[in-house]
Amino acid sequence: MAADPAAAAQGPEREPLSPPRPLSIVSALPFWFYLTATVSLLALLLPHLLSPHASPPLPPLLCRHLSDGCLLKLHPGPDLFALTSRPAANSAHHHPVLVLPGLAAGSFSFRCLLSSLSSRGLVAAAIDLPGQGLSPPPPAPPTRTNPLREIMDRGIFHAFEHLVETGEVPFQEGAPKASHSFYAAAEAAVAAAHTMDALGLGPVHLVIHDSALAAGAALVSANPAAVLSVTLIDTTATLPAFPSAVLGVPVLGRLVLWVPALFKGLMRLCCVRGMDAQEADAHRAAMRGEGKRDAVFEAGKAMNQSFDLREWRSSTEKVDACEEISKLISEFVALLPTTATEYGSQNIDQSSDKSTEAHSDHPAS
Repeated sequence: MAADPAAAAQGPEREPLSPPRPLSIVSALPFWFYLTATVSLLALLLPHLLSPHASPPLPPLLCRHLSDGCLLKLHPGPDLFALTSRPAANSAHHHPVLVLPGLAAGSFSFRCLLSSLSSRGLVAAAIDLPGQGLSPPPPAPPTRTNPLREIMDRGIFHAFEHLVETGEVPFQEGAPKASHSFYAAAEAAVAAAHTMDALGLGPVHLVIHDSALAAGAALVSANPAAVLSVTLIDTTATLPAFPSAVLGVPVLGRLVLWVPALFKGLMRLCCVRGMDAQEADAHRAAMRGEGKRDAVFEAGKAMNQSFDLREWRSSTEKVDACEEISKLISEFVALLPTTATEYGSQNIDQSSDKSTEAHSDHPAS
């Protein structure tokens, strides 16, 4: 029997497609199980990871430094942390040395320097400026009243009732008050002067580091009799070694403080190239405290507005040279008078010698 040519051209017959089977509840259970488990795990972990009030334990190196120093309750003014290293009893023959650390450095960076100075017979102290190091952040200034928020809280007719009762128009903004910030150089200098009094430090040999130049200059200007000499270590008034602007970036700022390797790389890139992991972790823990990240950022913002990391790369050659710096400071202090009376007598002797030379050069006729 001959085959149908039309059927041969169409090819073999195809079986009819079966309708898709509806998804059963059993096949969807694994998806919903894993989704629920993932959401539950994130709900448990995210509050602990992102909460600003979370306070992880301090590294042993920072705990030791905290126990060696003291937190001074200053009133009025912010509380400051100070570290003092004293030599053996009755062996100090010179005035004390006071160190003002720069931005994000703190007294922790100078603990070896203070110990070296005390071993050379000098009383040495370091003060963490407001919000820096282990000093707690100063209280935030009071916020200005928002008229729109007050209208929403009290109602739209509150202004009319207040006008009828008192004859005054509410929500009037007064003259803008002068900005009051403890991060300003003058306020930080006042806090440092109060700390000197609390520690019982008389006239001091002042050592200024990095961005503490402005606060140190304000301290010397306001208390000239309390400072005998000034030593500068990598000082700057506009560009600190630590790029504090990084902490102001919404996501990157938190990421830098939560990832140890990232923070260590930033410190070795911009501050000290030879910083080890333990010391970097101690610095990171000091900045992870409540409000400390904002404090470092605000202090840096008051000095510098740039966010170009190439400007900070000039700090990569810095190394730890506390012994060399300690030797230079101790030799410098040893050349200075030991007491204010001796300092005044030397000035009198120098002035009398100058007057004698002047009279000898111009004899009476």
